[in-house]
Amino acid sequence: MAHFDGTPLRGTEKFIPTRLLDFLLNLETSTSTEDVWTHLVQLGADLGLDVVDYVFANDFRNWEKTQFIRTTIDSRWFDLIERFPHMRYTSNFRTHGCRFMTPMMVGPAYLDDMGPLSEDKRRHVELSAKMGLAAGIAIPLRMESPNQAAMLTFGGKISRGSFDAILDEHGWTLHAAALSAHTRFSELFRREFTDRNHLTEKQQELICLVGQGLMDKQIAFELGISFSAVRQRLASVQQKTGAHNRAHLAALAMRAGLVPDPVLDDTGDQKTVFLSTGDGLKNAEMPATPVMQDTAAE
Repeated sequence: MAHFDGTPLRGTEKFIPTRLLDFLLNLETSTSTEDVWTHLVQLGADLGLDVVDYVFANDFRNWEKTQFIRTTIDSRWFDLIERFPHMRYTSNFRTHGCRFMTPMMVGPAYLDDMGPLSEDKRRHVELSAKMGLAAGIAIPLRMESPNQAAMLTFGGKISRGSFDAILDEHGWTLHAAALSAHTRFSELFRREFTDRNHLTEKQQELICLVGQGLMDKQIAFELGISFSAVRQRLASVQQKTGAHNRAHLAALAMRAGLVPDPVLDDTGDQKTVFLSTGDGLKNAEMPATPVMQDTAAE
């Protein structure tokens, strides 16, 4: 086994389960979100788990409008959601994944361990079995933004005893794979921003300048184009991206990685900012003081 660039694995990298190591090496070679999803589905299939369900909300305070889903469950599930919209409020994502970080057993195989349930929640669990999820594990996930939440579920038409055995042997692999895949998927999803919105290099350059806080006249000077040309490009970019205004466009530039995250702004002349050290010191690492030239001899 080797890394994506052919670098051989060192002995210090081989302590994790082989299946997990293979999965992580596959993630390294992934160049698209579709690749990441394919590897997740294959990992589930290798363990006899044909249900893989990935729910992601960019802002779970407004989760109905901002979530996206990748799932191996067929579209009948969404027909049920349309017929019984209250089921959205009894989902594991809504009731657990947006609040907690602990993985949880899901599916009717674990009903006895779920504690008191409303009739709506019980019906939801039973319906999930009809869609193929008799037993599974749901893993809550987070990203750097405070209100983002996601949940990745592995499961299948399998008995409790059989699934318990899978978790005993591969639980660490499933949990670590979910965490790493979510990170990689999110990274590539941002990287695909320009392709999804069909942005040209000039339009990307414009978004970067907006993200840096430049106004239209400054952008015109920077790009060597007229003020009206800047306005035309801005209108085109807003139409492509759905940005409502400059502030929205600047936020898109930051989230897509086109400009640095202002929360993690650079530190000027400081090399590194230390929040604290083991001996209680709180300070920042400063560059070395320039050596003063001895002018006495001059």
